[in-house]
Amino acid sequence: MASSFVQRWNIIGFSVVSSKKNIDFNRRMWISAFVFVAFILLLIMYGNYAMNEPERGVLYEEKGRIKYEIKEDSQKTSKERVRDKLLVEYEAAKRTLAKIFQKPPVQRAPDVIGIGVEKCGTGALRALLRMHPMIKAAPKEAHFFERPDLYKLGLKAYTPKLANVLPHEISFEKTPAYFNWGLETPKYIRELVPNAKLLLVLCDPTKRTYSDYFQEILMHTLNATKTFEQLVDDLLLYSANLNEKMNMSGYEMLYIEQLKKEKITNHILTTGLYYYHLLRWYNVFNMSDIYVVDGEELISNPAKVIKEIQDFLHIPEFVLPENIRKGPSGFYCFAKPLVVERNGVLVAVTGRTFCMTGKGRTRKGAWGVANPKYMEKLRSFFAPFNEKLYKLLGRRFNW
Repeated sequence: MASSFVQRWNIIGFSVVSSKKNIDFNRRMWISAFVFVAFILLLIMYGNYAMNEPERGVLYEEKGRIKYEIKEDSQKTSKERVRDKLLVEYEAAKRTLAKIFQKPPVQRAPDVIGIGVEKCGTGALRALLRMHPMIKAAPKEAHFFERPDLYKLGLKAYTPKLANVLPHEISFEKTPAYFNWGLETPKYIRELVPNAKLLLVLCDPTKRTYSDYFQEILMHTLNATKTFEQLVDDLLLYSANLNEKMNMSGYEMLYIEQLKKEKITNHILTTGLYYYHLLRWYNVFNMSDIYVVDGEELISNPAKVIKEIQDFLHIPEFVLPENIRKGPSGFYCFAKPLVVERNGVLVAVTGRTFCMTGKGRTRKGAWGVANPKYMEKLRSFFAPFNEKLYKLLGRRFNW
């Protein structure tokens, strides 16, 4: 009996051990199968990513290198495909002309001038225009026409400040001070660059005044101990007669100039009197020669602005909405259309996306929130002048 009991126990024990071994084996098999399937899925996902990921390269230029991406036709919109075909044709024609005439780029009078307004986003406008393959921007603000001492020297003193361009390219410079400095500035531009097209960015004059106040402190033209409230009170006191002179055509600008002569920082307020400044430009230039950009729209919808400017300048629409997107910081990001030569063939590509950043000095609340009471004072002051501007332009702004 004892012997048979031991035998049975051993058999049962063996069965239990065997069962555990089978369970462990099955578990390992399932884990192995799961890992294998997961590995296959990862390979598939990576394959799809690699197929959809644009090909990349580097374009070396005179001033450095530009990283670019190449999209497959299947990844492009119909507008992009049409644009890229035209862009390649343009680049091919440009290279052919360069071989025929063998002329290097030169600094010449600009085709387009950004005339203002200070603190309204002219830097953003310049960045937007530089995306266009045909537009070459001056390296910095020229500050030429608002200075009679420079103007009298003529083009020979002006062109060295501008970009090097080929005959078929567009030379662009922007100096926001042109709009509101110097009574003769519009006439000077008309005389020296008669065929220039002008771009003007207008923004909320109340917000612009607050931004300009801190700009002047940073530039040390205004005492940092003077508060915004004190400045507004002083400026409104100086400008009290403006409301009386509103309808006295011909005298307003003289009075504005007188205010600036009395105190240089008065321009913080008088720059926002867009109506009177614009009148003197329209006395010299046709309205059709000046494109007015809504500064708020430049921030909220740059794709619309650049399309309208390309139409205004009568140049190909090389910059599309597909080249512009909003970045994680809230600022817009741009991808410049380019053409590169790969294996002897011209290929349309886009420069790697770069995003604009705020100057961090006078915008985006860097100096805190303005006193609402004094902002309202300014708003009330500018309101009648804004209405005159709206009638002049035949359009309203959300100010």
